[in-house]
Amino acid sequence: MKFIKSVHRHGSETFLLIVKDEISLETKNIIKSSTSENGINSIKSEAEGIDWYNNLSKNKIKYNLEKKTKNYYIINIDANKGFFNIIFNANYLNVKKYLDLTITHYIEIWRDYKGHEFAPFHGDISLIGNVMFNKADEVLFIDWEHFDNNFKVPTGLDIIMLLLENVFHDLNRTKKLNDNVINQVANSIKTLNDAKLLSPLLFKNPAMSTLNFIKLNSDIWNKQYFKLPILKFTKNNIEEIDDSISKIL
Repeated sequence: MKFIKSVHRHGSETFLLIVKDEISLETKNIIKSSTSENGINSIKSEAEGIDWYNNLSKNKIKYNLEKKTKNYYIINIDANKGFFNIIFNANYLNVKKYLDLTITHYIEIWRDYKGHEFAPFHGDISLIGNVMFNKADEVLFIDWEHFDNNFKVPTGLDIIMLLLENVFHDLNRTKKLNDNVINQVANSIKTLNDAKLLSPLLFKNPAMSTLNFIKLNSDIWNKQYFKLPILKFTKNNIEEIDDSISKIL
């Protein structure tokens, strides 16, 4: 059973097709295709990112990249059995465990970049879809379309973006900064820093530093740049987050 899940979602310039088992309705394959330059580059980046990740991760992602014509690429990715996306709820207590597991996995995968100012970049490590878990609390990072192994991206930026995304969704729900959420952010930043996987470019005023980097390097995300939650914070939000974090660290 096949169905189109999205067409150029968030300006991705790719078609997304899901293949499900006709009996169990479990997802079997995720197929992305494109005929545009940006879309094809996104598919190539995904394949490159999966290769990089597979060299470092216990759990592998199987895929097949096909160049149908010069201007038509398809990537067919096997679903990883036993892994699931969480039902995202911005409530701090519901996501804390999964944030911690995600950060631990990041530290494991990026272990070769300890002490490095710059490191390879996933570009969208988000609990809303791109991080999967299994019953053994193992973690799988998927959707590598923004992967970059050449550009100078500050080490730890993926995790700062993840943490700020959680702050945004909680703020959107409660209309105020939650002390527990800010403590989680600060403690996670300290964990990254202790693991030597936080660039000094991000340690001071991490929210503002992350926002500035993203704005100056929007081409990493192409037309999908505007989907990033951090862009929806007000200036006061960013300053309040950094001020709160600085009082904890």
